[in-house]
Amino acid sequence: MTHRPLHILISDPHLHGGGQVRYVANLAAELTRLGHRVTIGCKRDSVLVEHANAAACAVNNGFTFRGGLRPACWLADFRETRRVILEEAPDILHVNGSQDHWVIAGTNRLMGRPVCVVRTRHNTYPVHDLYPNRVLNRQWTDFQIVVCEMVRHSLGKQRAFEPARMCSVHNGVDAQEFRPDERQRAEARAEFGYRDSDLVCGIAARLVPAKGHQYLFRAAALLARAFPALRLLILGRGDLEPELLRLARDLGIADIVRFAGFRDDMARCTQAFDLGVQPSIDCDTSSFSLKEQMAEEKPVVCSDYGGLTEILSDGVEGFIVPTGTVEPLADAMKELLENEALRRTMGAAGRRRVLRDFTLQVFARRTVDAYYRALEIHGAHSAS
Repeated sequence: MTHRPLHILISDPHLHGGGQVRYVANLAAELTRLGHRVTIGCKRDSVLVEHANAAACAVNNGFTFRGGLRPACWLADFRETRRVILEEAPDILHVNGSQDHWVIAGTNRLMGRPVCVVRTRHNTYPVHDLYPNRVLNRQWTDFQIVVCEMVRHSLGKQRAFEPARMCSVHNGVDAQEFRPDERQRAEARAEFGYRDSDLVCGIAARLVPAKGHQYLFRAAALLARAFPALRLLILGRGDLEPELLRLARDLGIADIVRFAGFRDDMARCTQAFDLGVQPSIDCDTSSFSLKEQMAEEKPVVCSDYGGLTEILSDGVEGFIVPTGTVEPLADAMKELLENEALRRTMGAAGRRRVLRDFTLQVFARRTVDAYYRALEIHGAHSAS
């Protein structure tokens, strides 16, 4: 099939930020740069309206994308989807959540399936083996993009999916924005009150149980006496913050932990790290923050949960430890804390890995390849 420019509606039901919203925003911007025509479909007050403007692509915020039994919302979204299909004739309907998947794929089906439907799966949550899910994913959807191989294999074993109509494409990061920068490193460390001799271990993640902050805190408590220069920098905000503050006090490490909250200058803040940690215990598939820290030449330690083990190789760009453990995490951190040369070697390897596999350009190119595979499948179905 000739690779012509495509017209793509990329939809998402979220109002606020997060990994899925970043995925949509990054993809829309990069596809637009490549010459494709992109429209982001979202709710009226979604942050994606601003992202669409920044990406110089179109936005349609006339959707409601409400879950549950809401016939009036369904009807409104049906009408809007039908209008888009008839008036704008997109080549691809790329859905990213449950609400937009059901309404857009369902409308397309009622119209005779004139447009190719692609769904991206962003997390490790199971899909129940129910008849409606089999109809949605096997009959109404032409192709599934999964953001890591582990989840693709898992979903491929379920009757709701057809493995031949799935592929994995990891999220991409901006390797130009996230790159080693000694000036920004000095500025960030000065802002957070760190000396040159301090050993800063950082995590950039929402403060929720899934991200495993408690394991980092407990590992740091084991190391604090041997490494008096150890510091923890916690970037992010979430409901778990009061509990983590109490845990830091209970463990006797409150004086080395800094909660920096949500930051919109993450590329600058993570420059302060000497190493990054991602001890996730749930949900993580294709971590943006892990790749961004690797792009900045930070060695990383992560759990073996989800798709994290596909981002780095144990002992090369960092270390991988068993999910939900403390002592192995502390041992891996210790090895990096006491060996500056190893931190530099692993950090450099991490950037090379990102440049090879996880840039925005690689991400967009692989997604476009998936679109054309989906169009072939859709065309074969239409001809049969």
